[in-house]
Amino acid sequence: MKVVGVSCSPRKGGNSEILVSEALKGAEAKGAETVFISLAGKNIKGCNACPKCGAAGKCAINDDMQEIYPILESADAIIVASPVYFGMYNAQTKAFLDRNYYLLKSGGKLAGKVGGVITVGGRSGHDFTAVAMMEALTLYGMYLPPNAFAESMSRELGAAATEEKAMNAAKALGERVADLAAKLK
Repeated sequence: MKVVGVSCSPRKGGNSEILVSEALKGAEAKGAETVFISLAGKNIKGCNACPKCGAAGKCAINDDMQEIYPILESADAIIVASPVYFGMYNAQTKAFLDRNYYLLKSGGKLAGKVGGVITVGGRSGHDFTAVAMMEALTLYGMYLPPNAFAESMSRELGAAATEEKAMNAAKALGERVADLAAKLK
C-alpha cells in the first residue's frame, strides 16, 4: 500500500510540509510505503480547459505535473495539504487540484483511492478550505475516511512542529487514511 503526501505550499520547510510529513509517519506506522511531494519551487500551471483532455494520453500542458501524475496514479491514498490564504486554499493548491482533471478524463485514475486533507493558517478559513479540497477529491472518485482532515493554526515558518494538537491530528489522519486504503485493497 502506498500513501502519497502533497504539500501545496510555496514555502520549503514550512508548516504544510511539516504536517504532511507527520501524516506520512502515521501512514508508515500502519505499514504503508510513503512518498512525499512538495510543490515548492515547481512549475505547475493552471488548467486551460483543453477540450480534448485525456484523449492524447498526456496532459497538454508540459510542466512539472508530468512527473507527478505517475506518482499519484501508483498511490492507494493521497493526502493534500494547503496553506489558507485569505480564507481559502492557495493558487498552487487550486492548480494542483484542477490539473488532476486530466487523471479523471484519462480513465478515472484517482477513483477508488483514499484521500485526506490538511489546512494550515493563522486565522479563519480552515473549514471552507478543507470542504473545498475534500469536494475536489470526491469529484475524482476518491473515498474519504471519517474525520478526513487535520488543521494547524500556525503562522510562523516551522511553528507547526511545536503545535502538539496539529501534529497529533496530522499523524492520526495518516493512520486513518492508511487504514481505509488497506481495507479497500
